Amino acid sequence: MIYILDLLEFQVLAAARKMEAYYGFAREEPARQEVYYTVYQMVRSGILKKEGDGLVIQQPFSGFIGRIASSPGVLVADRGQYVLPRQCVYFADGQYVCVENCRQEGSGVSLCAMEEEEFLLQLQELDQLPKPRLDEEIGVYDFAAYWKGHIQEELWETLQSGVRAETEEYLGYGQVHSVFTMRDKVSGAISRRMVLVGLPLEYCMALQDIQKPGEASLEPYTREKAWEVLKSWWKDGEG
Repeated sequence: MIYILDLLEFQVLAAARKMEAYYGFAREEPARQEVYYTVYQMVRSGILKKEGDGLVIQQPFSGFIGRIASSPGVLVADRGQYVLPRQCVYFADGQYVCVENCRQEGSGVSLCAMEEEEFLLQLQELDQLPKPRLDEEIGVYDFAAYWKGHIQEELWETLQSGVRAETEEYLGYGQVHSVFTMRDKVSGAISRRMVLVGLPLEYCMALQDIQKPGEASLEPYTREKAWEVLKSWWKDGEG
């Protein structure tokens, strides 16, 4: 189930868990009266409940914010050509929490929690992990030569620059289908990135790692491979 919060409501909940800064959903510092009124409205709507001298975040929002606070990082999923939605995904306690700007409410965010199978299905349904072009194995094939001959020159040069290039630099290239970026929750610093390049024969997975500066590692795409890469990022973060 998807829940929608005003951006200031999200800020209030984040501050309650001592998350004063977080990547992806910033807004100007609100006036004190605006915060007071927002807290009052959240009590009325049942998001917050008065207990003793304090206020307690109620479910499911306490679960959302708790997992966001405990997540080792944030996975940002973008589609090429700036196709919406851009999603910020957190992982803790075996669940994925997806946060994105609400298109119906200009100043709102939507939140939902998913198990692994549901999250993978969403990635496929939103075409972030597209259906492969090849229906069967083609045997021994020189993919390296194919990629070098078919990836446009400017994109190739950007791929070779590693994580130093910002994700936004990729989204305007027509060959870029989607980009997954693992970031620090607070600073937004990139630790890993996967760029799916859409080529006529098959998609290419370009993998970048801050621990391995320089050119990207290029691999043939399958949904299974891409999913295993994304899951490994969470495991590495937890370790």
